Amino acid sequence: MLLPRLLFATLFLSLFKYIFHVFLAGVLGILDYSKVLDPLTIVAFIFAYIVFYVIWSLIYFMYHYLDRYNTSLKYEAHKNEVELNKLKSQLNPHFIFNALNSIRALVDENPSKSKEAITLLSSILRSSLVMNKNKLTDFDEELQAVTDYLDLESIRFEKRLQTEYLIDPGSSGYHVPPLMIQTLVENGIKHGIANLKMGGKLSIKTLVEDPYMIVQIRNEGQVDNSKFSQSNKGFGIDNTIQRLKLIYGERAYFKILNENDHTVLAEIKIPKLI
Repeated sequence: MLLPRLLFATLFLSLFKYIFHVFLAGVLGILDYSKVLDPLTIVAFIFAYIVFYVIWSLIYFMYHYLDRYNTSLKYEAHKNEVELNKLKSQLNPHFIFNALNSIRALVDENPSKSKEAITLLSSILRSSLVMNKNKLTDFDEELQAVTDYLDLESIRFEKRLQTEYLIDPGSSGYHVPPLMIQTLVENGIKHGIANLKMGGKLSIKTLVEDPYMIVQIRNEGQVDNSKFSQSNKGFGIDNTIQRLKLIYGERAYFKILNENDHTVLAEIKIPKLI
């Protein structure tokens, strides 16, 4: 819509500029009628003015385009930061609520274990306070928080919960969103192992395929795919998908599925950020 008006304005200004040039030359007494009335001279001058105004217009629009683009980038970055902080703030209350319920179940049944559980919870909360200040945290720190959480749950489930760690040594060079792995581990226990009379095993495995790291969390049980439809995702699933998208865009993915008749697999693939 703007282009026709811009072309008309450029032509009009070029003609006006030429007429003003002729008028000024006449006022100053340096007007050469033989050149002024020469068609080639007229075309040459007008063409030169058109080129000048086109270049000026390109510079003007490019400047404002870049300015608006930078403003848009800053806005998107700020919006993403606000959204990430919102998502992270949702994690702590959710986790604390479940952990306190676990400890409450131990208070009357086994006071000594409940004290041990409170110590573990304190360690987890101390780590989460540090990690929540950053958009990403070292994988080793996230793994320590997960280990503390599983130790806490092992006190409650006793022999009903077995854990396994298969960690690629190269995982230490990667960073992950804080509490993301812990949330998926928590989901595996809550929706899988906790529902099994004899309990089961939860495994955490990492694979490094530079520049990507794959985190696989397996737990015994079965996932009901209808629960994870677009309109009814579980809290941890929806949170994981949103955070990965905000931080990594299309470079990361998350999936959860029934690997076989008795095992659920949750898998995250994230790139290494330099």
